[in-house]
Amino acid sequence: MKAEGGEDKFNPERKASASIIAKEVVTLDPSILSLLVLDSRGQVLAVERSNRLPESDRMGEDITPKLGIVAKVIWGTATNATALLGRMEFMIGAFKNERIVFIDLQGQDMLLALRMTRSSNPEDVCNKILKTFGNKN
Repeated sequence: MKAEGGEDKFNPERKASASIIAKEVVTLDPSILSLLVLDSRGQVLAVERSNRLPESDRMGEDITPKLGIVAKVIWGTATNATALLGRMEFMIGAFKNERIVFIDLQGQDMLLALRMTRSSNPEDVCNKILKTFGNKN
């Protein structure tokens, strides 16, 4: 099945690659509780959860695709200023109990949406991820 632009909507190699990235990212820092790997349309390619995330705090499978679309909309809106400020590498949302961090893996054409502990240092985690996955731009 092809999506608009000719991209394979359910490309198994792309999903496998996203799954590998997700498994590696969730182990890079203890502050990472879970993450989604999204494609350019906001489709969820992979989900990974840390064993540090309590079962009671896990989101249901039914909400995951919706979160992917919301993440893509937020990211897309925020990147409107790139002509003036340069390419956005990551964005941090600070909530009372946790942080949500979006990281552009442009070399992979993927967006990571991380759920992190409030006590984390998201900028250090972002830099670690970008260094590990060799953002080319």
